[in-house]
Amino acid sequence: MKEFDLEKLARYPFLKEAKDYVSSLNLTLDEIKTHPIYSASIDLGRQRVQDALNGRINPNLEDGLSQELSILSYAIARILVNLTKNMAIVSRYASVEAENSYQFLRNERGEILNEIMRDLNLHLKNRVYFSEYLRLCKNLVRSDPKWKLVNRVVDKGYVEIDETEILPLLREAIRLRIMEPVDIRGIPNEFKEISKKISSEFSAFRKPMNIKIEQIDNKALPPCIKGMLASLESGNASHNEMFTLGTFFLGLGLNVDGVVKIFSRHPNFSEEKTRYQLGFLAGEKGTTKYSCPSCAKIKSYGLCKAECGVKHPLQYYRTHS
Repeated sequence: MKEFDLEKLARYPFLKEAKDYVSSLNLTLDEIKTHPIYSASIDLGRQRVQDALNGRINPNLEDGLSQELSILSYAIARILVNLTKNMAIVSRYASVEAENSYQFLRNERGEILNEIMRDLNLHLKNRVYFSEYLRLCKNLVRSDPKWKLVNRVVDKGYVEIDETEILPLLREAIRLRIMEPVDIRGIPNEFKEISKKISSEFSAFRKPMNIKIEQIDNKALPPCIKGMLASLESGNASHNEMFTLGTFFLGLGLNVDGVVKIFSRHPNFSEEKTRYQLGFLAGEKGTTKYSCPSCAKIKSYGLCKAECGVKHPLQYYRTHS
């Protein structure tokens, strides 16, 4: 029987080898439901999805059994998010899973990185073929214009990248793999019921409150948002701060007019430019409506001001208002 590196597969459960490990157990979903040990992976899978939708996954990988259950919980989680048939859930889940793997990759040795790239059929060194670059950067350009092809050096069909850009591109390749559909035919009803509950909770969380600017409870604003507003008023707000502020207040339920009023605090405020950009974020000028970044993402921007005990700024506001 093939030996599996459970610790590696638990850190990177999107690998094809992790799928092989799950197959090697030779258990159906119905058998997993009644298994004296592996049945725990169902509740862990549900929790994994809920944690991801709240912005962070923190699986227990302390020992061999925990690693086994974590690998199985990933497989269960993939089934659950696909059962929802909600692309917003699938996308958010995939993004947070990819971010979780990215945090492991930052401290990973070279041979594992190369193994993962081979598994994903990637060739990332000092350059990448332009069609592959466009595939990987489609989502990245939304938050940072440096990824736009017009801002890159292209030579003989290859886009030049530096060493610091390899991991972000690898993270995006992981996200795209996790977003790939899975076969949900013949799934037991118990899993369908769990997915319905996940969909219901997610829809309730994302439902706009439809408030007016004068109804905003300033005391309930998260510390990070208060800090970004201070940067806005001083004229020093970064691109990430402007993006987060816009998506936060739109997600809170303000319309574009209301958020324009907030952005008017900027010393060099341009209503025409601001209104256009906010219309883009709100989905009025395109097919995509952008969501406010999670706490984990805001931390990666270096904009977190305090440990608030939540995983998303909107969760903080709704808890404190």
